[in-house]
Amino acid sequence: MKKIIFLILALHLTLYTLHGSCAGPGTTGATFLKLGVGSRPVAMGEAFVAAADDINALYWNPSGLSMAEGKQVIFAHTEWFQAIRYEYLAYCQPAFGGTIGTGITYLYITDIERRDIAGALLGSVPANDLAIVVSYAKMLSERLNLGGTVKIINQQLDDKSAFGIAADLGMQYKLNKEGLILGLALQNMGCEAPFITEASSLPMNLKAGIANKSADSKLTLSADLNYSILDSIWAVGAGIEYWVHPVFAIRAGYKYNSAINNTLGALAGLTCGVGFKIGILGIDYALVPYGDLGYTHRISLIAKF
Repeated sequence: MKKIIFLILALHLTLYTLHGSCAGPGTTGATFLKLGVGSRPVAMGEAFVAAADDINALYWNPSGLSMAEGKQVIFAHTEWFQAIRYEYLAYCQPAFGGTIGTGITYLYITDIERRDIAGALLGSVPANDLAIVVSYAKMLSERLNLGGTVKIINQQLDDKSAFGIAADLGMQYKLNKEGLILGLALQNMGCEAPFITEASSLPMNLKAGIANKSADSKLTLSADLNYSILDSIWAVGAGIEYWVHPVFAIRAGYKYNSAINNTLGALAGLTCGVGFKIGILGIDYALVPYGDLGYTHRISLIAKF
């Protein structure tokens, strides 16, 4: 049973069963774009659209880049199931009256075997997903931040590939001076070129959330609502971050998604993690259970200078 679930998940991640056209409802490609990046946001139940205030905003809400202090760089590694790996590298800095950022995400599977009709091993089949992004964010006023992202997407399975271009738009609005923030983001607006014979719509998402940060920045509470537009799937998440000490934080959250929790169980929505900060360097870790599939481990290294 565990192997069957893994195979189904792998198919969803690599997106190589593309049906329908770009206009067809409920058919999406590049599902890897749905996978959250950064251990800090993931540990907080992926409730980060309003809480985004550092380099992690590049994925969750580009407007949050305007809150990032100075130059920042992140490398994140995710150990998925069996041979699935997910890497993320990004950088941001102040420029052009706002903040610019760029990043790359790369998902790959290393042990898909190629065999002939007799079952003899012929080697391995390359399977990977890649996205390169460029973002810009600007603080328009003391309360309003806006941002946008352009994505170049490429997917490969064996000798077949697909190419696409997408865009994200995001905003954050400070409801008061006490740290209450509203966040909105529309992700993955675009279309993927034909893979084998037909094109596929990208997994467009609408995110809305609210976050509150204490005056001393020790405590952050957040909640998100996510709607996968073409799949018509709702997800809700909530998270907490508390800096116990200036160098140590604990994080926890819960995310409910009917497509996942109904299959893998309620515990699949739990998230937790820790963060360490020493000088300009930070290390974040997140642990996420996936029912019968086991656990995923995520590690992020961040430098702020």
